[in-house]
Amino acid sequence: MFAELNESSMLFKGNLLILATSYVSTVVSFFSPYWLQSFPTPKLPRPKFTNLGLWHACFDGFHDKGHQYEVKFYGCQHVLLEEYDIIRSELSKPFFVATQFFFTLCFVGMLLSMAMVLMYLLCIDDYYRVKVLRWIGFDLFVSAVCGTIALIIFGALGDGRDFMPDWEQNYLSWSFGLGFVGVFLMYVTSVLFIVEARIMRRKEIARESMGQFNMEKRV
Repeated sequence: MFAELNESSMLFKGNLLILATSYVSTVVSFFSPYWLQSFPTPKLPRPKFTNLGLWHACFDGFHDKGHQYEVKFYGCQHVLLEEYDIIRSELSKPFFVATQFFFTLCFVGMLLSMAMVLMYLLCIDDYYRVKVLRWIGFDLFVSAVCGTIALIIFGALGDGRDFMPDWEQNYLSWSFGLGFVGVFLMYVTSVLFIVEARIMRRKEIARESMGQFNMEKRV
């Protein structure tokens, strides 16, 4: 692995660094509960909703809008837990489910690209290297598109009046920002992998042409 990495071009090494940064940003964004956050104000010093991620919601005395139940929610829990069934219609809005779906596709695509990079470094024959680089590039591009859809949906509707209470105090937070960074870098690294594949293919064509020229010269 290290021998193959040492023999790689500077473009490939730099691309791996960008990919690693994108991976860390995407993973932290995917699991952290700060896509949306409420900030206290003198008017409302203790908001009932505190913060929300793709998979965790944090409350401080939150109850259902219709007050049909006497249950209040405190602390952070996974959004799919049975305890949140009372507020399921308020918590799992269609746009939020769509955000979860598309960003999960983005996350899975990122994991697949990392697996292909390891495969490229460890066990791929030279004949398939150009194809694998292209696959990595296309996989990252599709993942970035899915991530973009998720970010646009949540950015447009996440802090709106129809989602969490006291919407005037709710703001897109740092987990959402990290998701943006991760997706942007996916676009960058996808293009760089495709460029690397083109460069490698041209070198292969040049070597094949040189080999044919030498054979004809000998004859």
